[in-house]
Amino acid sequence: MKHQQALYLQEMGITRWQVRKPDLFPLSLNLCTIDLSHYKLLLVASTADFAHPLMPSILNAFNLKLSEVYCCSTDQFENLQGQLPELIWSTLGEINQPHGHKLLTSSTLVQLAADANAKKALWKQFCAFNQ
Repeated sequence: MKHQQALYLQEMGITRWQVRKPDLFPLSLNLCTIDLSHYKLLLVASTADFAHPLMPSILNAFNLKLSEVYCCSTDQFENLQGQLPELIWSTLGEINQPHGHKLLTSSTLVQLAADANAKKALWKQFCAFNQ
């Protein structure tokens, strides 16, 4: 079940079932059950973006440490279970925005490094959420 669908069920008061023997359902093995409670930023990006030399500078500007960021792909994001961090940043294009979360979108870090206007646009999005 996708994260957005799980939130709808939760808001309607519908209890989610827990599979006792997940080995019997091979498709359910792909679901991510990661505790995101100690992360401040969920980054939906490629591993190349996360490893880009510009990433530490951006996180420093956002006043975040690398250990406070969880990075995942778009598919992994869609299958995440549980509460998400308040701040979500996507470098892979538009994603389904969970209600009650702050969503930043930007181009890839390679493009950000080459385009000052793209960096400025990302910074404006971040500042708009922190006012």
